[in-house]
Amino acid sequence: MSDPVSIAASGLTAASLRLDAAASNIANSQDTAPLSPQPGDPQPYQPVDVVQQHVAGGGTSATFEPVVPASNAIYDPGSPFADANGQVAAPNTDLAQQLVNTNIASVSYDANVQVIETAQKMQGYLLNIFA
Repeated sequence: MSDPVSIAASGLTAASLRLDAAASNIANSQDTAPLSPQPGDPQPYQPVDVVQQHVAGGGTSATFEPVVPASNAIYDPGSPFADANGQVAAPNTDLAQQLVNTNIASVSYDANVQVIETAQKMQGYLLNIFA
């Protein structure tokens, strides 16, 4: 996979996954659920992170990985899911980190698009030389 376009495409996929994970985590950051859900109760949201690894020959591979622990106990006595102590399960997400992840995804996406555009220009110049 030493082709720069293929390598950049794998980077675009990883950036897209990173943005998907951050968007989902942000959208669900205020969800609550019972600390000990019973059958029929909503389950706490499972935040995800993206694990990115290099691929032999060039490029990257990215996958979702659940955040452990998935939730934290917070005090919210007004919630319909509050236990006797006023505790509910809230997703274990750090909003500041999620915003950083969206910025990382954006910069990574832009950089990989630039690689693809540059590779295409170089191919065009090469074809013009031999034409």
